[in-house]
Amino acid sequence: MKYLEFKPIDPLANDIQLIWMLESETADDFYPKERIMPDGIVEIVFHYREPFITYSQNGVRFIQPKGFAVSQMRRFIEIESNGSTGFISVRFYPWGAYHFFSKPIKTFLDDTVSLTEIWPEHYQQIMAEICSAESPNERLHAVQQFLLNRLRENKNNRSRIDAAVKLIRASKGQLSIEEVCEETGLSKKQLERNFLATVGTTPKVFSRISRFLNICQNLRDNRGKTLTQLAYECDYFDQAHFIKEFKEFSGFTPKAFFARNNISFTGLS
Repeated sequence: MKYLEFKPIDPLANDIQLIWMLESETADDFYPKERIMPDGIVEIVFHYREPFITYSQNGVRFIQPKGFAVSQMRRFIEIESNGSTGFISVRFYPWGAYHFFSKPIKTFLDDTVSLTEIWPEHYQQIMAEICSAESPNERLHAVQQFLLNRLRENKNNRSRIDAAVKLIRASKGQLSIEEVCEETGLSKKQLERNFLATVGTTPKVFSRISRFLNICQNLRDNRGKTLTQLAYECDYFDQAHFIKEFKEFSGFTPKAFFARNNISFTGLS
């Protein structure tokens, strides 16, 4: 597989963490099944070759749309290729996606939604540009220009909710909701209402996901520590609570999770 990674141009960099591409290099170059952990972000994908297969946590199997957005907020999924791979993907920061969408993020929580529903007036044109592009740089340029236009159309006010999302992420889910409200000047009701509209879930669930990602990183980077040590360092009440929550998000115990090599999760940075 050929993997390419790009930092977005400045007007997009506040909201988009990464743009990346994956492409088969030979006829038998397939992407094996991989488990993707909840990460609290929205990602959009444009397939210009065969779309992947997705398996949900309850075992439902479906072929991804050619262009889609996915919000993996609370549950893991599994993916694998379904033929020759070729796609470009845009990974938003947790506070970034709603600035580009007119459709509320909460409407596709834990789901995949075709870009025909999100951008019905623009979908055919951007897919045609991506599919006809003759190089990665042409595809990158087409996607970034498309996103710049969507950003200008929506013109969402960069309110205190962006600051609240950044605070929770930076604290690795360890700030209380009361502390977030105090820092931002939002009431609990305002915080929850705005979170649902722009991030797609509640502040409490988003904090739990951020704490889960933190423990994943700590498990990977500090294998010499006991689970009890890591649980307390990552602000879990006790080891039993930590293991229960870890299994809820990942489908595995911590030990089983890192015995596998086909698992992916997004860092908190």
